[in-house]
Parts: sequence; structure tokens; C-alpha cells
Amino acid sequence: MKTTLTQPLYSLPYSLHDGYLKKLEADEETLICHFPDGIFSTTAPYEQTAGTKVIFTGVDWDSSFLYVFDGLKNTGAFSGKKWDLKAFLPYLERLEVIDETYGYWQAKWKGLLTKGEEMVECMVEVCYSGEMVYEIEK
Repeated sequence: MKTTLTQPLYSLPYSLHDGYLKKLEADEETLICHFPDGIFSTTAPYEQTAGTKVIFTGVDWDSSFLYVFDGLKNTGAFSGKKWDLKAFLPYLERLEVIDETYGYWQAKWKGLLTKGEEMVECMVEVCYSGEMVYEIEK
């Protein structure tokens, strides 16, 4: 029997948990995610940054999606809509990131999306072959 022990791919310098994504911009191969209230450092003293952009380069738009669920449920049947991520850009009001996962050229964020007066669950999948860059205002 062969046993292989793995470690996380990398340790991120910032966490998007409890960060508020308020604007998305895109061009042919770049996605810019605006967190105007900042995000959080993952090392002591664990401070909140100033306004931050998370930038993905080499985005594969044919494999990048946003799933919007019809409500808030912990378990059971669900329904919703799957969007091409680029098509959803103008509809974003506010997305609170609850969880983030990275691996094999993908970023997946789960969170709460504000739709008018309503809050619903959502998931964002970004497929990219370039870099993920944190650009923080000073």
C-alpha cells in the first residue's frame, strides 16, 4: 500500500471571510473584485486592511460561474440560477464572503448575496490560469 501525506497548497496572507464584495469588473482575461471596506490579515495582529482589490488574471470565462440560490437553507432541496460569471457582473449589489477555497487554478467563494431587501446564499467559481493578486490601498 502506498500512503501519501499532503499539506495545503499555500498559506494565504489575507482572508476574505466577512469581507464585502461590492463591485466586479472584467475584461478579456482579468476579473477585478472590489472589497472597499477591506479584508483581513491572516497573521498577527490580524488587522483589517484598507480598501482592497482581488485580481484574477488568465480567467477562463467559459468555466467561471455564479450560483444564486432562492433563499437561505441549511439542508434539504434547493433551487436557484446558475449564471455565467461575466454576465452577472452588472447585477452584483453586495456579497458577504463566508468561506473561500482555492486549488487547481480555481477559486470558490461561498457567501450571502444581497438582492434588494432579500439575502440569499450564493457560490462563485473563478477558473484562472494566471495570478491572484491582492491590491491594497495605503
